Amino acid sequence: MPVSTAQRRVMFKELLTSPEPLLLPGAYDALSAHLVERAGFSATYLGSFAAAASLQGLPDLGLVTLTELVDGVRRIVEATDLPVLVDAEKGFYEEANIWRTVQAFEGAGTTGIHIEDNLGGKHTNRPAGLLDADQMANRIRAALDARDDPNFLIIARSDAAYVHGDIDEVVRRLRRYIAAGADMVFAPKIPAADLKRVRSSIDAPIIVAADLYDAPDGSRPGSTLAEYAEAGADVLLLWYSLVGAAAKAVSDTLDAVKSGAEISDLGNLILDQRGFESFMGYAEYEARAARYA
Repeated sequence: MPVSTAQRRVMFKELLTSPEPLLLPGAYDALSAHLVERAGFSATYLGSFAAAASLQGLPDLGLVTLTELVDGVRRIVEATDLPVLVDAEKGFYEEANIWRTVQAFEGAGTTGIHIEDNLGGKHTNRPAGLLDADQMANRIRAALDARDDPNFLIIARSDAAYVHGDIDEVVRRLRRYIAAGADMVFAPKIPAADLKRVRSSIDAPIIVAADLYDAPDGSRPGSTLAEYAEAGADVLLLWYSLVGAAAKAVSDTLDAVKSGAEISDLGNLILDQRGFESFMGYAEYEARAARYA
């Protein structure tokens, strides 16, 4: 029997009670989410960066619509039994209309959403800014008012470290959002050494972005998973790793074929067809078909 939406939301809260942080690989479509589940992970995530790349072939510049994200995450929910968190950008609407965002994602079967205070410019060298903290707190309150299931998580994300490099501002903002009722908080681009200070000041589960990726300035921010765990992270989010791995594998395969390689020589790059079919449900189909033969 499929795991219900209500069960998934309870499951996720139970995962947060573990003394070890939850490692949360970010899927980019239903197939990658299926692979996350097959690998034995307990939950997954869809972020706007991966969604923009996989759904549109475009950069993460605020081009993904609410409808596109909801459709994409619904396919992930339907393809797995995993709890699924999803990136709700800035909420898509002002406070009075943010109910539509919450109801759309809640109706799609997701476990929770994060809403951010970043005004734009992420992943580029363009100037970025932050939403006024009081207005962001109002969005959190409005999102909480809009949900039907109290186990549907409203997560507040602050990009103060990303935009200003100011850990004190991160703490101030996260505490403001928790006071507004946020169930969890998310603070990207915080090294493990600074996370310890944030953790000591915050009374809520904390998500950190734990990928090692290239920032617009050419740096490679991030600490090891073990360092983040030791610093007190509750969730280690890998928002980029899977879509980056997929792009690398496909690019390497295409480059090899273009250079004249034989397909038979690419076994290290390509999963064999039978192996692929083994986790795609063909056996279940054959069993059903046999009953009606």
